[in-house]
Amino acid sequence: MLALNRPAIGKTLPTENSTLVLFNNIFNQAKYANLHTASSEFYLSEDEKLVVALCNLARFDGHAFIREILLPAGIDTSKLDFQGMICKLKSTRNLPPLMPAYSLHKTALSHAKDMGLTGDSGHISSKGLNFEQRISQYFPNHAGFAENFHLGSGEPLDIVLSFLSNKHNSGIYRDNILSANLHYIGVSIQPHRNSCSDAVIDFARKPKMLPATSASTSKRKKTEAYFMDCPKGRTFDNPGKKQGFSLFKLFSRRN
Repeated sequence: MLALNRPAIGKTLPTENSTLVLFNNIFNQAKYANLHTASSEFYLSEDEKLVVALCNLARFDGHAFIREILLPAGIDTSKLDFQGMICKLKSTRNLPPLMPAYSLHKTALSHAKDMGLTGDSGHISSKGLNFEQRISQYFPNHAGFAENFHLGSGEPLDIVLSFLSNKHNSGIYRDNILSANLHYIGVSIQPHRNSCSDAVIDFARKPKMLPATSASTSKRKKTEAYFMDCPKGRTFDNPGKKQGFSLFKLFSRRN
């Protein structure tokens, strides 16, 4: 767990909520509010929502991440582990925020629980599936995928900093968070048998746009539903197609 010097702000809450107390007010500011893209996702915990917001702040303005997050938290940015992170953050700006997708949360949740129960780590499930095989069960095969995993502290900032630093895969996890080619995110933080907790972040690219033919339009709608999905089972109509008035439809509704 990273040693964070977090001053108390507002009401006194339990230690595990200290990060929420310290940083949630940042995303209430107008200039950062649109980065809290998972704030209304009821299936996510508050910690999981904050992981998404912190990733989005690093994408939107690396200097602001240093100024608003690292310095108030008392992070020693001179440490060797953080040098590559600081350099990358200073050159990162105006990447679009990652949008939450329920299907990505489901695959992240499944793998996080699997690792927690077995005590394993890595991208291979207990059934021998890699992350691309696991995610493609929910998403179309032509989409691009990536995955980060973390063992240790379940604090949102600890999780995000472990990815942004050089502690994992020589910066690959950092590149996943700061990639302009990844657009959707799913997060799950779960207890782990051999560690305090584990966290899994799954990413996906936007689906490729297909020609506007009748067959491909139907296929595209099904593809887009993966990325706009909702646990309530909402239907997805083509917003560009206007439904005209029809006497047949009007009278056919009558009993």
